[in-house]
Amino acid sequence: MVNNIGLTKDAGWQFGIRRTVPENVETLWEAFFSDKGLGYWAKGVDQNFSTFREYSHIRTKWKHKDFEESAHLQVRFIPSKNKDKTTISVHVDNLKNEGQREVTKKYWTIVMENLCLLTAP
Repeated sequence: MVNNIGLTKDAGWQFGIRRTVPENVETLWEAFFSDKGLGYWAKGVDQNFSTFREYSHIRTKWKHKDFEESAHLQVRFIPSKNKDKTTISVHVDNLKNEGQREVTKKYWTIVMENLCLLTAP
């Protein structure tokens, strides 16, 4: 039996990643949605968000430049108990195939690895 990591029963292929950064949720949210932040991470993102809950999460569509169709994107901001760190969770589903999952994984891994650049002076 083949184990297709990322293949769901109902939502096509998916990918998810989380990173915790040493910023409170308000600071990170404001940086993420600033002009600088949107310019950094929002390539291909439909900025008419279907869900926009401040300091919590967004839902929208995302289309990588190499894709013909859009996928579903969800980004969540999860504050730590002592509120000095925030975990950002990115989830993309409705991907067409494993190749799109790999492209998505590469794109969002790079974005998440460099989140600290958004809050740097």
